[in-house]
Amino acid sequence: MRRLFALLFLLTFMSLALFAYQFSPLNVTFEPSGGGSAKVYTIVNDSDSAIAIEVSAVKRSITIDGEEYNEDASQYFTIQPSKMIINPQSTQLVRVQYRGPRTVTEELSFRIISEQIPYSTGAKSEGEGQMISFLFVYSTSAYVQPGKIVEKVETTASINEDGKLEIVFTNKGSVHQLLNDLSVTIKGNNGSTYTLTDEDMGAIKGSNLLCGASLRIVMDVPSALSGAKSFSPEIKYNYSWSN
Repeated sequence: MRRLFALLFLLTFMSLALFAYQFSPLNVTFEPSGGGSAKVYTIVNDSDSAIAIEVSAVKRSITIDGEEYNEDASQYFTIQPSKMIINPQSTQLVRVQYRGPRTVTEELSFRIISEQIPYSTGAKSEGEGQMISFLFVYSTSAYVQPGKIVEKVETTASINEDGKLEIVFTNKGSVHQLLNDLSVTIKGNNGSTYTLTDEDMGAIKGSNLLCGASLRIVMDVPSALSGAKSFSPEIKYNYSWSN
């Protein structure tokens, strides 16, 4: 799974130097058409050696259990240049142009990925030792803005077939929602209540609930809710969409 921030991939025993670079911005919102449909990314090679970079786009989705998966999105974007050699202590600008549908009713979620690829400037001296070389990958967030911004998260709670309490958060709006400072209180039909702890919520607290996606919490039924036959969840979180 591709991650938001730079990941280090162990490649091979091939180089004496650790080549590092910077890629920005890390979060971008494209407009479906007009001037806002093109963005410029900046790559800075602040090392003392030339590096090779490839930039690509993938579509971003998540499963109900929070696992991200990606699909090729080359048909949605034109990237110029998409492959490049960047000299030491140099900067390269990359123009990314959205080329997908011009009518967008629900936000589209992508990642623009900058990946360092193997590159050699020539043969090593015979006396050089071999050290571990790492290649950097930046996996950034990119969205295509819908025509109308609607923020709406619906929540349900029920006992699943395994006898567990299952709480499902579904993004019914038109843009992604970050579940920052999430608070969840479950009310039973018998008047009982229970507020989930941070441990109950786990990694879902602060998660990015993409447009049209669902996330869930599955947990043992709290003793405070024993005897209830149906449940009404109430949620609060601290996030307001902006581009």
